[in-house]
Amino acid sequence: MVEIIGLITDFGLHGSHYVASMKAVILKINPLVKIIDISHAITSYSILEASYILKATYTFFPEKSVFIIVVDPGVGSSREILALRTKSNHFFIGPNNGLFGNVFEKNEINLCIKIENENYFIKPISNSFQGRDIMAPVAAYITSGINMRELGNEFNIENIKSSPLKYEILNKKKIKCYIQYIDDFGNGITNFPINKQSTKNSNMPLKEGDIITLDYKNRNYEGTFITHFSGTSLGSLLFLKGSTGYLEISMNQKNAASYIGLKVGDLIFINL
Repeated sequence: MVEIIGLITDFGLHGSHYVASMKAVILKINPLVKIIDISHAITSYSILEASYILKATYTFFPEKSVFIIVVDPGVGSSREILALRTKSNHFFIGPNNGLFGNVFEKNEINLCIKIENENYFIKPISNSFQGRDIMAPVAAYITSGINMRELGNEFNIENIKSSPLKYEILNKKKIKCYIQYIDDFGNGITNFPINKQSTKNSNMPLKEGDIITLDYKNRNYEGTFITHFSGTSLGSLLFLKGSTGYLEISMNQKNAASYIGLKVGDLIFINL
């Protein structure tokens, strides 16, 4: 089976040469690996966006796939670079800056290593581009079959940093949550998961036709919870369970984020 490495960065269009250099490092170590560009369009330094993109994609990859996440405001500092293996048998490499804590529950991780063994690095190591000099070669060596424990010492899972932006069920009719991503259609994707457990815990299972009020910066916006965009009239505000399982704020063929003024990281309240 061909091994796969997935890349997530905030390098953008003018950072394509950074992506190319990471790929070159990987292919020099393992020329048989397949590299998939998941996204290089993460807003600069947005750990919240990067964690959402990782959550939304990694489960569709085969077992043993390796993911490199280079969204790293603290590059070159004392923050750790970690290698994780989950119980789903996927591998992840990235900084300990809250990203992983926003993707995985601790019981989903069965091994976490602090990457320290310079035998697996590219030298000289740049303090400003550890994605190329540390993360890329380590990922390539993992696809080549090295034991993760060769990369460094085991890292206490309890010390994996978490994002402070967690949703909270305030009462039977109100949820506090955050915007974790906005796509090019202007859909505001919240961090509230629509699943049996989350709605059971809130005692407010959502069903088609429910009227929802969005409370944002002391302004209220009312819309209908529906299962598909055409379930409301053109230009109407709507709420739905998006393809990644989270509650989304949308408009039928219009840009909800622009209309409301939403930005990634914004605090919102959902009222039924």
